[in-house]
Formats: sequence, C-alpha cells, structure tokens
Amino acid sequence: MEEIKIENFEGVYEPAEDSWMVCNYLPEELGSALEIGCGSGIISIHLAKRGNTVTSVDINRKAVKATKYNANQNQVNIEVLEGDMFEKVKGRKFDFIVCNSPYLPPTEEYNDPELALAVEGGPTGSEFTIELLSKAEEYLKTGGNIYLIISSKMKNLNVNWKREIIREEKFFFERLTLERFWK
Repeated sequence: MEEIKIENFEGVYEPAEDSWMVCNYLPEELGSALEIGCGSGIISIHLAKRGNTVTSVDINRKAVKATKYNANQNQVNIEVLEGDMFEKVKGRKFDFIVCNSPYLPPTEEYNDPELALAVEGGPTGSEFTIELLSKAEEYLKTGGNIYLIISSKMKNLNVNWKREIIREEKFFFERLTLERFWK
C-alpha cells in the first residue's frame, strides 16, 4: 500500500486497527465509492489512490475538515460532504459503499461527544449499521457491494443481506471482521 500521510484533528476519530483493516484488506474494486463516516479520511484517500471516484460523508464538521485537509496533503481529489448518512447524496448511485461504522454499545470511555459519535453504534452497537443497511440499497448500482467493519460486541445484527467475511482479526477485548454485504 502506498504511504498515506494523515494529520489527526481534535474531535475526529484517529485511524486505528479497524481503519487499517479496511485499507489493507478491502478487495480491489474500481468505480464510484461512497464512504459513510470518513473521519480522518484515511479510507477515502486509500480508495482515491487506487483510482476510484470517491465521495465521503461525515456528520462531524471537524471530520469533514480533516478529510479535506488530508486529501489535499495526499494530492487526491475527493468530494467531501457534511451530512448524516445518505442525506447529501440523494438520487445518486455508487458502485460500492464503505463504512467503518460506529459499532460499540455506549460506554463511559468516550467523554467527547464527537468521538462517541464515531464509535458508539446505539444501545446494542448495531443500530447504526442496521439503519445504514436499511437505506443503502437505493444508493447502490446493480451488483454493488457494501463493506463494513463488524464487531463481536455488536448484538442483534439481523439484516436481510447476503454477507461474507473478508478478514477477521482478534483483539484482547473483541473480534473485528471486515465484511462484504450484497443483495
């Protein structure tokens, strides 16, 4: 993987093992990519360096700023939008969607609400992912895929999508998988 320079911004999720798993193991797809929850921009930058046309969305204004800055530093062109999930891309379709979604149940660990937004996926950890998958189909081109990080800490992730594990990594407190979802 080509080197990516990332500057961390206060109030923005710093790339961690889940971000690197997506960058290192995401299958080679080419086309139009949508990243939901771009954070620092590392995944979007990685996709752009592979030759994809990338649109990045984040609800956190600081993350939008961080992604724009880091894309510029890495000399890639990415459309970066501030918004909640799909609200800023209505009527558009993408070849694939990527999201390192918030997947943890609420915890006292994150006293910064912006960072909590980036990691806490709802009461069971699954609510954000379920909502994303319930809306995603209308934003995918025929045959499109969705790539998500799934945590063993998530509960009740019952969705009507086919899925396969691309990569699994175990950590002392959880198991993370990079998974492909499709209809």
